[in-house]
Order: sequence, then C-alpha cells, then structure tokens
Amino acid sequence: MASYSGLCVLVRLLPFRSGQQNFPLSFMEVLRDPHVLKVGVGCYEDGKRLTRDYGLSLSCTVDLRYLALRQRQATVTNGLSLKSLAADLLNVSLDKSLELRCSDWEADQLTLEQMTYAARDAQVSIALFLHLLGLHSEARPASTSGSSYSELVARCQGLVDVPFRGRGDGDDRAADKERRRRTRKPPTYESPESGDQQVPDPRRNNKRKPLGVGYSARKSPLYDNCFLYAPDGQPLCTCDKKKAKWYLDKGIGVLQSEDPFVVKLLFEPSGRPDSQQDYYLTAKENLCVVCGKADSYIRKNIVPHEYRRHFPTEMKDHNSHDILLLCTSCHAASNVHDGFLKQQLAEEFAAPQGCEEGVRLLEDSDRRRVRSAARALLTAGDGLPEQRREELQVLIRGFLNMNERQELSDEALQHAAGLETRIFNEAYVPHGLKVVQAHAELGLRGLMDLERRWRQHFLTSMQPRHLPPLWSVDHNHSKFLRKYGEDLPIKLN
Repeated sequence: MASYSGLCVLVRLLPFRSGQQNFPLSFMEVLRDPHVLKVGVGCYEDGKRLTRDYGLSLSCTVDLRYLALRQRQATVTNGLSLKSLAADLLNVSLDKSLELRCSDWEADQLTLEQMTYAARDAQVSIALFLHLLGLHSEARPASTSGSSYSELVARCQGLVDVPFRGRGDGDDRAADKERRRRTRKPPTYESPESGDQQVPDPRRNNKRKPLGVGYSARKSPLYDNCFLYAPDGQPLCTCDKKKAKWYLDKGIGVLQSEDPFVVKLLFEPSGRPDSQQDYYLTAKENLCVVCGKADSYIRKNIVPHEYRRHFPTEMKDHNSHDILLLCTSCHAASNVHDGFLKQQLAEEFAAPQGCEEGVRLLEDSDRRRVRSAARALLTAGDGLPEQRREELQVLIRGFLNMNERQELSDEALQHAAGLETRIFNEAYVPHGLKVVQAHAELGLRGLMDLERRWRQHFLTSMQPRHLPPLWSVDHNHSKFLRKYGEDLPIKLN
C-alpha cells in the first residue's frame, strides 16, 4: 500500500493465514475507513479476496480503469492493465517480467527487486489517480477528511465500491496469482470439494480476449443494406445479403436489382410496414454511431440482454432497432455508463446485481470458520499455542457433532479443511428478471417505460452523432398499443 505522500507499507499476509497472528488494529481501520479512498486496478476484487480469505473489510475503493474510461484517457486497444495505463498516461514503464511477477512471494525474505516491484505498483496507482483527476503533485490533498475528501469523492461520483464489469481487463496481479496457483503444488489439506477450487467452464473459450472489453471487433460489415419487396413492389425492410439470397435459393423470391441488392418476394408477407417512413426501410452505415469511426466496431445492445431476455415475445421480435454499432473505445465507455444505470435500477427495485455467484450462492460464516480452523491445525500443528489449538479443536468437534473427548483424526481434519462454505440462496432472483418483473406489474406501458429509459440513457450518456435515420426512444410503442391495447397478457421469459 502507498499514500499520496510517498509512504509505502508492505504487509506480508502469509503469517496471518494460519491464525497465529492477528492483524494490527490500525491496519484494519485503514482498510475499512469510509473516508480513506483506496485506488488501483482491481482493488474492489482484491477487497473481496481479503474478505473471503482473511475476514478483512475493505471499503471505499475506486478502480482506475473506470476513471480512465470515463475521461476517455485510455486507449482501449492498448489494454487497461496497470502497466498499460502507466505507459500511456504517465510515460512510466513498469517491470512486469514473468521472472519477477512469478517469483516466490511466500519466501521468508523478499528480495529488493520484489519489494520495489510491489511499491512501484502502489505508487503508480496513486500517481494515475491524481493524473486522471487533473491534480498535480503540488495540489495533493492535505488530509483525508473535510472538504478535500468530499471533493475527491464528488469527482469519483458513481465509481466508489463498484466492481469492474469488463472481461479480459488485463489485471496483472490476478493473472500472476492464477499462474502461481496453477504451478504451485497444492497443500495437503486441499480436497476436490474445496470451495477454493477453480474449475474452468468447458462452455467458455478461455483464451484471453482483446481490447480490454471482453469482445472482438467485427471482421465484416453488419449492414449489407439489401431490400425485400412485397409481390406488388412495396418495400418491406432491409436485410443482410445472406438472408436475401436465401429467398432466391428457395425459389420464393426473384432478383430485382444488383445494386442496391433487391429481392421481390413471390408470396404475401405476414406483415407490412405501417408507412414508408419506417426505421427498417432505411439504409444504415457501418460506422460507430457515437464518433463516426468506420472500423473496429462492435454490436451494442442498447437495452442490455439481461433485461431484454425476460421481455414477452412480442417485445423481443424484430428488435434490431436496439442493436447499434460502436467502436471499441465508445463501446467500453458505454458499458461503464450502463453500470451506473444498472446500479440505480438495483437500488430502486431492491434487485442486487453483483456477479451471479455472489447472489445465487451465500457464504456460510460458520462453515468458513470451521474450514479455517482445520487448515490452521493442519499447517501449524504443534506450533500453535495449546489454548488456541484447543479452541480450534472444540469448534471443529462441535460442527462434526463429536463429543469433547473424541480425538480429531487426520481424516476428520482433512474433511473439515475441504468444506464447501457457500450455500444456495433459495430466494435468489436474477437482477434483470427482478427489474423486468417490477415494470411488468404496470403492464405493457411499464415495460415500454423500461425500454424508453435505456434508450434515453444511451442518448444522454453517449450523445451519438451518427444515429440511423428514424431511430427513436419510442420506437414501436404506438404500434404495440394499437395492436395489443393496455391489456396485453404479460408472460415473462
């Protein structure tokens, strides 16, 4: 850890892992003090690990990646790791060699290179924070209380204690820990049932994704701007060339024109546009709707999928209106703004978002204490004070329903050390579903309000300058009301 004055403190966590020592009270107070900002890359996630592994509380964190994206000072294609931000914004080079990062950090004595590495990471985080807020070294806050603290928090509005949502974000420390975990021989007390075991999801492609946003830029245009016509020649909609050719291949359409590519259907379509001033009849450009960049763009769901997926089928059909193109930088910035609205919705409708595991699975503190006690006995053994060893044994016996005279076998300790500490939360409802359910109670208009809110949020937060013609926050709402009225049965998916 480092302060803006330059003071660095290196805390070795290993001695506290077995319970032989207690953390200093002053150290714990700094971590949980809501008037001391803790800044860095992945600091919120670090806090969660400290809580899980050591019972420490870390509050008032600000992830530098959010500040960089908010102020458009990060070149997303270069990554959002601490090393990338330091090089791009401060012109500072951090030594991230594999030999140093994956050296023995549990050695009894750290090398000077290791201590320097840790200190520079902390000092650079402070420097980046000051730089991103436009503060110079001579303008550093004089204290962490009063108006100076309030000013800093105001500049970080909406970013305090917010987990970073991006994937493949380049968090060097997390990657280093994972590499060391994979190469280090597991302790003898670990069992396959342990809650700490990380099992890769075979459904996911575990290769690192580029761009720091969890998505790859499209390699082909999204809009081919082909047209489908009704048998009488009325334009129906635009579509991609693959779909247009499908009608030709099936013999249910004929080619009217090559440029533009027009296919006239040989059958009566199920529906026709209400007028020729229809969004789906307009040609659309393959460029970022925010800044106009014409390459490296990604599809953006204006109404996020976690909400749209629960809409009734009638509101999910033909929703390409809410899929727009954004360049990689604007896409990342838009995701940050989306996080703020999601948090507002979470608070308004008592629908915590968090990661899915964090809500679906609850931590059982009693089981966690038993597991920690067993691991302490296995690792420290006779090295523990007699009174402490007896306290831990009593705790484990009580959990295992053993009487106080029964001897704890190695097998019993191994079982307790491998306990799964998470239990299923039977009351769990996904954030998106809970928000949609609350709006659905007001009927069709309630769902349209949610849809309109997300569309307006995109306009307000990103101020797009290149929207397709006829794009609207009220798209299809009048049509829905005419077709279904106020009494559309709402069946959420």
